[in-house]
Amino acid sequence: MIILIQMVLFCLLFTAMVMYAVRGGAIDGLYFYPKPVQERAIVAGIVVFLF
Repeated sequence: MIILIQMVLFCLLFTAMVMYAVRGGAIDGLYFYPKPVQERAIVAGIVVFLF
């Protein structure tokens, strides 16, 4: 029973962390993509710059 509670809490915490990381929308989510995808987004004009 304890393991089940720990798994649920872990999943909720992980979900909250990801939601916080991309709180600005999909553009902020580009940070987690590989460098070529980020560069393609910059060239396409979707985003001006990333961190």
